Amino acid sequence: MKKLFYVFLVSSICVGLISCATTYSKITKSKTTNTVFENSEASGSTIDDSTVEDSSIKDLSTLCNKLLKVEGEIGNVEERLQRLKEKQRELSEQIIPDKLGQLGVTNLKLNDGSQISAEPFYSARISKEKLEDAHAWLREKGHGDIIKNTLTLTFGQGEDAMAKELVDQLISQGHIPQEKEAVHPSTLRAFVKEQIESGNNAFDFDVQKKFSVYQGKRTKINR
Repeated sequence: MKKLFYVFLVSSICVGLISCATTYSKITKSKTTNTVFENSEASGSTIDDSTVEDSSIKDLSTLCNKLLKVEGEIGNVEERLQRLKEKQRELSEQIIPDKLGQLGVTNLKLNDGSQISAEPFYSARISKEKLEDAHAWLREKGHGDIIKNTLTLTFGQGEDAMAKELVDQLISQGHIPQEKEAVHPSTLRAFVKEQIESGNNAFDFDVQKKFSVYQGKRTKINR
């Protein structure tokens, strides 16, 4: 009877030790994984999927790969769109107007009733290098009213009342206004079109260079 009791006691102790060892192993593994994540976050290192068994982390990795794939696809679409826009510009502004010119016509009616024409267009811009010279020419020729002026005054805290003073008073107190002047792009295009189509001799080629003027024709299709 005593032998049976001792056998039962030893068996119970062994089972208990095995259970404790298994539990300790799980705890140690969990702490090790957590430590890997903590160290990675602190040091900014990258965790490889092989060191992580948590399925949610693997899901995150999959989502990141999907994001990279989508971003790559967006880049490809944008490049293709840019190529299509360039082809559109070439057809609209060069190939079709040239073909109409070869035929000796300014517009053409197709069998489906569509009306094709090549209408003139103008583009212009004032570069930073030519800004002063271009604006001086506009003022000299009486076109200074198309120049838009923006004045910016900067005040510190508690100077709200001072901001309402006249400009000369502000200058006398050391507040220097910052001035910016420019001609709006649409205003400049309209001005250039008017000068060219009215035959203004003063707006010659040398003057047009101040405004980077470009003339062309653009295809228009009326359906």
